[in-house]
Amino acid sequence: MGALKDRLRHDLNQGAIYDADRRYLMMRPDVLMGFLHRVPEDHRNTLLQAMADSVAENGGRSAQVYFESLDGNAAAFLQTMVSSSADLGWGSWQFHADAELQVAVNPEHLQQGFWLKVEHSPFAHGHGPSEVPVCAPIQGMLRAVGRLLVDEGATVTETQCAAQGHDHCTFHLAPGAALDP
Repeated sequence: MGALKDRLRHDLNQGAIYDADRRYLMMRPDVLMGFLHRVPEDHRNTLLQAMADSVAENGGRSAQVYFESLDGNAAAFLQTMVSSSADLGWGSWQFHADAELQVAVNPEHLQQGFWLKVEHSPFAHGHGPSEVPVCAPIQGMLRAVGRLLVDEGATVTETQCAAQGHDHCTFHLAPGAALDP
């Protein structure tokens, strides 16, 4: 599978961008994330969870296509997720086996769960300072990845977010628990 950026097709007559039959959208992160500043604070967590759920479902269909096109090769799939995320402007992704983010994840040990470090998250950047993690789209996509590589009940938690003042965002995928509420 080639790089996503090389597969994107721009249909100027329709004003659309496609990878095969999957349509993509180019949008500034502050335009997307700015809506959270315009809703009551007590609704923000619900909206972030809805965004994560939507990405897990809808973005998960793209992840499924990529996974199947690679014949279920976990290592190649993780590399595709890293390069596709960069191609789409979703930051620089690095998968790790440990919480200290020192050991690269080994596909043979995915069932134990793993960590994702994201530098330059567009969602944290677009939102700006926050007391809570705001990278719900990445959380949702990682949940979709976990369903393909670990199990249907994989849960994802953003343990730190650049919007909270950290240098990067960190997510933990844990196997076997109930789906995120």
